[in-house]
This record gives sequence, structure tokens and C-alpha cells, in this order.
Amino acid sequence: MAVTDMETPEAEPNPSAPAPTSKGEGGLRRLDRLTNDTRLARINADTLAKTELPYHSGFAREFLRGDFNFAAAKMTVARGGKLIAIESEFRVAEGWFRKAMAWANDLPKRQTPSYPEFVTLEIKHAMSGRLVRLLTIYDQLFLLTMGALIARSLGSEARQGTLEAAQARIKKIAYLCIFDNDRFAPEGILLPEPGQTH
Repeated sequence: MAVTDMETPEAEPNPSAPAPTSKGEGGLRRLDRLTNDTRLARINADTLAKTELPYHSGFAREFLRGDFNFAAAKMTVARGGKLIAIESEFRVAEGWFRKAMAWANDLPKRQTPSYPEFVTLEIKHAMSGRLVRLLTIYDQLFLLTMGALIARSLGSEARQGTLEAAQARIKKIAYLCIFDNDRFAPEGILLPEPGQTH
């Protein structure tokens, strides 16, 4: 049974495409170098909290290691139209996830043992707390649809489509964080780059 009312937002560039750097012995960059703690350390916090977040999915792992600190830092300094745009995208994403979780909770499923990994996150702004909440819900959706897949109440293509749509909702928030405050109109619309007609 496929999810029919859950659209994926328009594809946006990946905000965290890492530049090539030196590689370790195994050929891959160490993940702890991607957390970029110094970016958040320079921010004066509106709130100050740390949380240890469990996660199961590869998407959550990569987003937390590659995109979270960047987005959290940019949210802290967002003002005017940019703040409105990010807030609006949060509302859209949260509404989408409510529908997705209601749908996934109704699917017949089998319980499977799961063993999460953990990451400690610094929360310096209310919006970064909302982003953590969306990632937590994504991870729950990941586990629920895995149980439904095992019970054969959900096909692999339908599951993949749902997870990709969920990922796109979170990535859209991170995408909006890339731009400076002056790239947004007061009502929260992202303006074209200077020199572009539309």
C-alpha cells in the first residue's frame, strides 16, 4: 500500500557536499571530522542544551555528521525573511511527518531488534531543537516501515519512496539555511541571485 498524498519537495542542491580532503588509511574521511563543532562554538546561544540522540538510519547518521551543525549555526543567526522561510518549511515538514507517521503506525508490521548508535548534539536555538525532533521522527518512520516491509504489508519501492520524500523535507530546511539573510524577501521568499531575471 503506497502513500499517495505525500509529495516530495523540488530537489535542491546538497548543502553539505564536502570538498575533497586528505583520506585516512581506509580511503574514507573520518566521520568525527565532519561534525564541525567549531562552527557552533562561535555562536552565542539563545538556549543552551546538550542531548544524546539515538539513531538507526543511514540518512540520520549522514545528516547529523554532515549537515546538522551547519544548519543549526545558520538558524541561530537567521533574521527577517529567512527566519520566516525556515519557519514555514518547518510547518510544512511537520505536517507531512504527522501524516506519514499516522499512515506508518496503521501498517501491519513485525517487531525486529534494533541497536541504535548515539551522537551528542549541542542545541543553541529552538529551531535546531525542532530539527532534532524531525530527525527523531524520521528515524521512527524508518523503523516502522522496516517492520512493515518484513511483515510484507509494504513493498520496498513504496518504502523507499516514502523515506526519500521524508529526507527531502528535512534537506529542504537545511537548503534554506545556506543563503544569507539578504537573499530573502521580508515575506520569506528566496530571491533569485543578482543578475538572474527569474
